[in-house]
Amino acid sequence: MQERIYHCIGAASCWGAQIRTCEDGPDAIKQSGCQEELQKQNISVAGWESLYPKVLFKETDLPLKDVLPLISEFNNRLADKVFEVVGQGRFPVVIGGDHSIAVGTWNGVVCSISQQSQKPLGLIWIDAHMDSHTVETSLSGAWHGMPLAALMGHGTKELAEARRSAPILMPENVCLIGVRSYEEGEQKLLEKLNVRIYFMEEVNKRGFQTVLQEAIQLVSKNTVGYGVSLDIDVIDPSEAPGAGSPEPGGISGRDLLKGLEFLKGDPSLKAFELVEFNPHLDVENKTLNLCKQILATVLS
Repeated sequence: MQERIYHCIGAASCWGAQIRTCEDGPDAIKQSGCQEELQKQNISVAGWESLYPKVLFKETDLPLKDVLPLISEFNNRLADKVFEVVGQGRFPVVIGGDHSIAVGTWNGVVCSISQQSQKPLGLIWIDAHMDSHTVETSLSGAWHGMPLAALMGHGTKELAEARRSAPILMPENVCLIGVRSYEEGEQKLLEKLNVRIYFMEEVNKRGFQTVLQEAIQLVSKNTVGYGVSLDIDVIDPSEAPGAGSPEPGGISGRDLLKGLEFLKGDPSLKAFELVEFNPHLDVENKTLNLCKQILATVLS
């Protein structure tokens, strides 16, 4: 198999979240020497660049109702960059930032891949939350609770039609793993769409490795391949305190890393996304180190 060449993109936007200091997550990972450590493990990281929104949270705060233009503009630039990276034959690794950046990541991947294949892309969404609200169902109005619905064509036009009017993802090619915090509106949408959800109870019962293997089979069926979007809050906050929206009762870091080994060298894996690391909430670099271990495991 041809050696995979990785290109890391720091997507340093936090405008979709309620706690907005996760904008510093991508740079914290980069500045920790992560690229050098990966290269010492013979992992080919050809580039590592950072994208920033036009306005940073550290410069000015804005209410949730006013930030959609910033999120939309940022996601368009991120989609352009991911599109370019895929077109160069490299494997995009997007590091957020809050989970609203997923709109940019997966629009870029799908629009680039669709130039060579008419088959859809599958996606595994590893997260404590469903992230499948629309403006009408969201109680908080936080945009990082809406990207998965948008990628399947639901919600505000700026997110749901970021690159094209047709949905980026088809529900039958999507599954969620690790969900344990959600609200009625988003649950009803996913049930209506018949999206496969591995709730945390099932993960605990069957094991993350077993569930992930099954999910890979599901999203690989009749697709060009699949991507993985991993929110660090899927890990229990006792091990990953530096998460934007921590939820108790999550997957252990050990089990997550062991399961992610199944992604190693899989030619069907087309892109990887890691989001919601907030260095300002971290304790003794626990979460930072886990983020680096996740990247080393998936990319090795």
